[in-house]
Parts: sequence; structure tokens; C-alpha cells
Amino acid sequence: MKKVIFIIVLIIFCMGMCCLHSIPDNDLWARLIAGSHIVEKLSIIKNDFLSYTPTHPWYDHEWGASVFFYLALKHFGDKGLILLQGILAALSLIICFRTVELRKPHSTKPYNILYFAVMFIAAESTFGNTVRCLMFTCVFYSLFLYILEKARLSESKKILIWLPIIMVIWSNIHGGCISGLGLIAIYIAGEFLNKKTFKEYIYTFLGCIAALFINPYGFEYVKFLFFAAAMDRSYITEWVSSFHPKYANEYLKYKFYIVFMLLIQIIYFIRIKINYEKLDKTKLLLIITMAYLSITHVRHQVLFIFTAGVFLYDEFYTLFNDLIYLIRKKLNLDNKEFINSFCTVKDVFICVLLLIVSLPPLLNTKQIRITETEYPRYAIEFIKINNLKGNLFVNFDWGSYAAYKLYPNNLIVMDGRYEEVYDPSLLMQLYDFHLVKNDWYKIIRDYKTDVMIIEKKYPVYAKISEHPDWKLVFENNLSGVFVPTETLKTKYLFPTPNDDYYNQSKFETGIKF
Repeated sequence: MKKVIFIIVLIIFCMGMCCLHSIPDNDLWARLIAGSHIVEKLSIIKNDFLSYTPTHPWYDHEWGASVFFYLALKHFGDKGLILLQGILAALSLIICFRTVELRKPHSTKPYNILYFAVMFIAAESTFGNTVRCLMFTCVFYSLFLYILEKARLSESKKILIWLPIIMVIWSNIHGGCISGLGLIAIYIAGEFLNKKTFKEYIYTFLGCIAALFINPYGFEYVKFLFFAAAMDRSYITEWVSSFHPKYANEYLKYKFYIVFMLLIQIIYFIRIKINYEKLDKTKLLLIITMAYLSITHVRHQVLFIFTAGVFLYDEFYTLFNDLIYLIRKKLNLDNKEFINSFCTVKDVFICVLLLIVSLPPLLNTKQIRITETEYPRYAIEFIKINNLKGNLFVNFDWGSYAAYKLYPNNLIVMDGRYEEVYDPSLLMQLYDFHLVKNDWYKIIRDYKTDVMIIEKKYPVYAKISEHPDWKLVFENNLSGVFVPTETLKTKYLFPTPNDDYYNQSKFETGIKF
């Protein structure tokens, strides 16, 4: 009964907390474009049609996720997308819980729900937004971890046969499937160091590699995945270090979590006076590798949180129980009946508290909102109502939204599909332009540009405002719209500052398949 209540409360908590986030991820729009084509035309887009800059074949490693997004929106509207996020988050944590349960912790039962709620909260960089493709990887990563651990803890390794099958699905939903290969590689190395059999993991690894080739693009897709995994993304926020000075005041929940959990591991080692022979090398390799990846890349924070949450559960509660024992001894609290009653009341209190926090947003699911602080909705509307057709220069983060709202009248320079569609050097040209570095005007000079939306926070805004070839025709607190001097009109229409209009029409698009 306790297990059932635990799972129900965890699901409600995850879904309710996800309902608090209503600002769409920047890449959602490209996902909806791809998903609508796949569902309505029953074919995958293999060439870009949204951009005016050079592109290569579109290796859409997120095409499967796009289908889920589009179907959720088509059949359930805004709430469908928000609840899809909650379902993915809840599934991920339930699988993590099952892995903890599988490992049979000695310190306590695996039903301490606050522990798993803290895992969710620490993963704010992943779950603190509307639904993203990475959330599918969260589910598959935790599932891989469960199956690998189940195989390791049992004499039979037959369950590993499921991993190549799951990999076929994972690799066609999100390119994060590479992390699954990484997990298996760590188990191979760890079990080798543990002096245990590991050949089954090698066969599984090779099977998962073979599974990657079952995709709509064939060999080229597999080549692209490994190229994308190794490429430099240091100019994209989620691929920089979690501890980069620029983000000193961000990701604080994750930072507290990683420091705390690594301290738990170190203190536990000291407490039990661990020696190398008794050390579980697989577990240690997993924690060290995922800690390193999460420190060096924001995107990998959630993978460390899941890994540490699963493998350090026993250590955490062993030390926690030691602390409680010392407190009880100090206060002379040895009455077992009282202690058991107190623990029951505590568990009920925590469950009720989590329900109080998460039920109201779940029962009153918010509409996804397009705010002027996050998206240039007025600038986009200005371009639309004034029929400013042609090539639209807009920053990387806003590219998909602009394409979704303005195609076919306007093509974009680049968007968050990055390596899926564009040569990586194009991002450097965007970077130089916005920060007025090197040959900053090259991207405008090389590609015909008919209209620009420039965010005011970038140095180039002032530079273009003074440029003789460009004229500012609309601006607000967020951005400005510029047109070539020779195309300047004498009169323009201006957008209405009506929140309801923009939010009710946010999913209206000119893209038809």
C-alpha cells in the first residue's frame, strides 16, 4: 500500500510542477513543423525549406519526438504539451525509484518521496521549461540504467536483449541515445575492473550500435550522430560548463545537489574505510563520469542527478540514520513506539505537503504563453501586418518561432536545429555579428537580407542603428525591426499590445502540408 501511495504522489508532484512552466522552449516550433509534416504527409523532411542560408540534408535526430509534440498539441492543445512533459518527468523518476528498489538498500525502504522530489527540483535546467526532446532521453537513460543494473545484480543477463530494441526507438526520438552507448561502455569498463564477466555487455554494446542503423537516413544518420556528439558547441548555452563564471548565479539547485551528493560519497568512504578490492568500480565510474559531464555541460546535469540519486540512495540514508541516532541518543529518545509513530506522521506530512504544492497547478493547468520578454511577438506581428516579405535575419534562439509564424513569406537565417541543418561555421558568423567582432558584417554581406529583428541587448543593435544601409522602423523594450534604406515605406501599421491576442493565436502558422 505504501508503494502505491508513493507512486501516486510522485506522479501528481511531477505533473503538477511541470504545469507551473508555461513559456515554450525555443526549439518547440521547429519540432511542431517537423511533426506536422510527418503526421500529415506520412514522410520525414530530409531537406530544409525554412532558411535562406546554405544547408545540408536535414538529419532530424528528433523526428520521433516531433510526432509526439504535434499529436499532443493537435488533440489536446496547450494542456497536451504540458501534461506530456509531466508524464515524461514522472516516468523518469519512477524508473529511478524502481532501480533503487532493485538495489535493495540496507539503510531504509526506497519510499522516501522527498528524496525523489529533490531530484526533480535539482533538474531545473531540464524540467524548468515546457516539454523538450531531452525529456525523452531522461526516460530512456533511466530505463537503460535499470536494465543494466538488473542484469548486473542477477545471474542471468538475458534482460540485456531489450537494450538494442529500446535503442531503435530511442535513436529515432532523440540523439541523446549516444548517452545509452556511454552507459554500456561504463558497465564494460567497470565490470572488467570488478573482475566480473563483461562479455555480455560487449555484445549488447555492439547490438545497440547496429540498432542505430535502423532509421530513415541509413548510414549517414549514424555518421552524423557521432559527428554531432563530438562537435564544439561552446557558444550554445546548454552546452557550456554548469560552473561557467557567466552563470555563477544560475543552476544553483543542481550545484547544491552535486556538491552535497559528492560529499555524501566521500564521507561514506571515510566512514566505512573502503579499500580498492571491495570498491564497486562500475558504480564509482558512473558517478565520476556523469559528475564530470554535468560539470562541463549544462545539458548533462539531469543525467548526473539520476545517476547519483539511484546509486547514492543507500549512502545518503546510512549517514542520515547515523545522524538521527546521535540526535536520539543526545535527547534520550529510545521509545520505539514513539519513533515509529513520528516517522509515520512525518511521511504523511511530506506527502500532504507535496500534494498541496502540486495539485492546484495540475487541476488548473496553465495555457502556454508567449511573453514579450521571451519572444519578439510584436516585432513578428509588425513584419506580418506590413507584409515585409523576404529573407529575415533573426537571432539563433528566435529562428524557429519566426519560421513558424512567418513562413512562407519569410525565410530565416538560422535556428536551433544547428548541426541538423547548418554548417557549424554559420553560428560563428552569427556570434561575430551580434557582438561586432572580426568581419562582423560578413553574414549580411554574403546573404541577401530583406528585414532584420535585432535584440537590444547585443552591441550590434547600436551599430546597425547608425548604419546608412539600414533604417529602424519598429522598436520596443526587447528588440527592433530594421529594413534596407532603399525599401523604406512612408507609413507602417503597428501591432496591438494585446496579450490575449498573441496567446490565443500562438500556434497559428502559415506552414501547411
